Amino acid sequence: MEELKLIPRYLINKVRNSPKSSGLAFNKIGFPKDLEGFSDYEIMEMMYGIYKKSLSLLVDGDYFIDLNDVIESVCELAEVTYFTPPTDKDFKTNHHNNIKNIRTFYVRDYFLVTRNEREGVAKHRISRYLVKVGAINPGRNRFAGLYSNRNYYKTLQDFQDGLFPKDLYYPIKKYINGLFFNDEYRISKFRVESSLKIELQNK
Repeated sequence: MEELKLIPRYLINKVRNSPKSSGLAFNKIGFPKDLEGFSDYEIMEMMYGIYKKSLSLLVDGDYFIDLNDVIESVCELAEVTYFTPPTDKDFKTNHHNNIKNIRTFYVRDYFLVTRNEREGVAKHRISRYLVKVGAINPGRNRFAGLYSNRNYYKTLQDFQDGLFPKDLYYPIKKYINGLFFNDEYRISKFRVESSLKIELQNK
């Protein structure tokens, strides 16, 4: 079980005491009135928009998608920071974008793509969800408006559409696949959209 960012107990108790005004989608869990059969952790999951029984996720547009309908996940990579700052020569050779030189990734958004449209779209933003559960962090200062993800693994992973940083897949691997399916590669089609070309090694 993946560990979520904990919600204070008093907020969980508030849901228990006033379930009808909690905003939880009881139709997704099969318990329209009673929360006694659920642990605090299960209630916390539902407060995050995680409904495992129906494999439903509340996405950033405040509507639910069926995770069985997801065919791909997408990460929009906007910027990175470096251990060794690039020189003018590096910009000609892309030497600075060696995966081992990347300190932190700054992402514009994460999406899940469904086979069928929901709310008129097939590409559903989940960045807010990933921040709430602790998978990514809001960017600060000049990176405000983006989301940060550290480059811990310093390696690329082979996906159907190419080689992409392993750390960028981690939020999908753990907080979508792991949480809902107990299979970290259930949704394995992953793509990074970016003007940056991150390379495995320098040429």
